[in-house]
Amino acid sequence: MAGSSAKLLPKGTVLMAMYGATVGKLGILTEVATCNQASCAMVVDPATCDPRWLFYALLNDRERIVARANGAAQQNLSGTTIKTFEFLTPTLHEQHAIAEVLGALDDKIATNAKLAATIDDLLGINFMHLLREDYEIVRLGDIADINATTVKPASGGQLRYIDIASVNVGSYDFPQPSGWDEAPSRARRAVRRGDTLWSTVRPNRRSHALNLSNDPLLVGSTGLAVMSPRAVGWAYLYEVTRRPEFTAYLETVAEGSAYPAVRADKFEDAPVPLLSAKSRQLFESLAEPLRESAHSLSEENRSLAATRDALLPRLMSGTLRVKDAEAVLERAGYDVQRVVTPPIGEVPVAQLTTGRL
Repeated sequence: MAGSSAKLLPKGTVLMAMYGATVGKLGILTEVATCNQASCAMVVDPATCDPRWLFYALLNDRERIVARANGAAQQNLSGTTIKTFEFLTPTLHEQHAIAEVLGALDDKIATNAKLAATIDDLLGINFMHLLREDYEIVRLGDIADINATTVKPASGGQLRYIDIASVNVGSYDFPQPSGWDEAPSRARRAVRRGDTLWSTVRPNRRSHALNLSNDPLLVGSTGLAVMSPRAVGWAYLYEVTRRPEFTAYLETVAEGSAYPAVRADKFEDAPVPLLSAKSRQLFESLAEPLRESAHSLSEENRSLAATRDALLPRLMSGTLRVKDAEAVLERAGYDVQRVVTPPIGEVPVAQLTTGRL
């Protein structure tokens, strides 16, 4: 570090991405760290500002902030522009309280995500242990159907469309319902409970997910390979298709330079390990309830995020008092530690001050 321009940033530093496709994305440091010029590092004065409140204030205004980006080749923000951002700023006590309420939700979301990741690790280790025994290599098409059902548009009906961009590594963003009349022509793949989804484009990104939602409105893009278990359980199918060897195979058979993609028949030919019936039953008896638990955590996180997003603008604008937001969370079963006494959330909107970042 002595030979570079990097600076150590303390815990609580708020980071904002300044360039390109990630412009406006936010984070907050939980450890001492450094960053490069692509991120704006905001170190607050703890005597006047709660860093968690600043994070939520920026999150609440993210659309307005991104709109200030400019540039021809890509949209960028400058440090000068960021410094001019203005916010309605409550007292420090009120900032602490707002951050505590919203942070309680995000802390629970983070805890659930860690539990789901632990389930992934546990099942991966268990499967590798079982592979020490006898197994054979078979084609994926021998144990699963690829893109088994095509959905036809229903005029006036609704769907929940899963596109490529919504599939992450091991999960997907659950879509809101929309009308078939506005659906893209790529909305054709039926997605059922127990199906595994894999993006056919750029397989090196490992965009894949297991669907355990029993929602008849779910429809996937033709850019996704939808794998339905046939000769094995859904937990086993998901496990063999999330292994590094499966990704490596897809990378070798992808076609195209700018947007390498994998054809459906190449998915069918993918080599996957097939354990003995006894070992498969042993694995599935462990994996299925754990995957169900991970799915429940994911559903809870959707609910938590929706609650946070609903409370965020009202708390930031002063139209919702903190003690009323706490009551909402307590009724939902979430404990929020009260950090400010006497009672908080009593500051009228008219008494909020406007300050520059």
